[in-house]
Amino acid sequence: MAGALKIGVLGCGKIAHEDHVPGLLGAKGVKIAALCDPLPEQMEALSAKFGLDAAKFTDLAAFLASGLDAVVICTPNRLHPDQTLAALKAGLHVLCEKPMAPTAAAADKMVSAARNAGKILQINHTLHYWPAFIALAESVRRGDIGRVVHFRCLRTHDSTPDVGWSPGATWFVQKVWNGGIVLDIGVHMAELMHWAAGPVTEIAAMTSRRLAHIDVPDNAAALMRFESGATGVLELSWTIPCGGGLLEVYGEKGTLRMGFNDGMTLELITPGRPGKPVRVRAAKLPPKPPNSQQAFVRAILGKAPTPTPGEVGRDAVALCEAVLKSGESGKFVKVRRF
Repeated sequence: MAGALKIGVLGCGKIAHEDHVPGLLGAKGVKIAALCDPLPEQMEALSAKFGLDAAKFTDLAAFLASGLDAVVICTPNRLHPDQTLAALKAGLHVLCEKPMAPTAAAADKMVSAARNAGKILQINHTLHYWPAFIALAESVRRGDIGRVVHFRCLRTHDSTPDVGWSPGATWFVQKVWNGGIVLDIGVHMAELMHWAAGPVTEIAAMTSRRLAHIDVPDNAAALMRFESGATGVLELSWTIPCGGGLLEVYGEKGTLRMGFNDGMTLELITPGRPGKPVRVRAAKLPPKPPNSQQAFVRAILGKAPTPTPGEVGRDAVALCEAVLKSGESGKFVKVRRF
């Protein structure tokens, strides 16, 4: 493919199979030119599944020096900062899986490195590419419910990732890899809350581990104060038998909610006339935008800014870090600012 962007995939496990490689193959003007993984069998499986004609590397330095324009990083959490910094130093654009880092300090270094290198650093915060969540954030910013006073976000599952949706990927539930529910599921919801309602200033949280076979939190509940004066609650669990999720954003003029009907319908609730005080209607959703990988390519080519730059991922990590610190200390924790 003459003139195509040459993109490498670092980490050839489930995330590459189900998200990044299909997304890249759906983007125009892209060639998956190289793969890198310490396990050759994972690269072989990925190549066979998608018919990739890509060079294969087990050495990161050789992979980064193989003539690429950009790299997609879909490795365990702990590896993201060092691998991103190495790729930026090599002059490559980076699409990094969430969470971008285990700490806000590490994320700050990644953001600064991308700015200094003049390269795109995009974080794979997928809610930014779902019409229902885009509509929620836009509705709040339009003032459909007035000033936000409270934001509630609940997300639960009936199992851990290594059992339920990434069988065998035990790094999701190991402290040594910076696993745990807060940086796995919580980082998505924290980013959504920040996106829709603005920065959070402080958090009080409780975290717990109810499953004996893991060494990271599998449940968390956090109370937060937004810079605007609004409050919020974030509730997470890997141990609820039926699973489920709810979003509620309460404003001075109305309420937005999701999860009460078919799960992805965004409902707007506003005061009605006397005798019928509540009016509920489904909010209109925007057209489906380019997916994360397509957006990454468009950003590299200068066609549109990335919806999820490093700064977005950094703020989500800072919020999650405060949840974990508060859960350990039992005290209010200030959210680290950039």
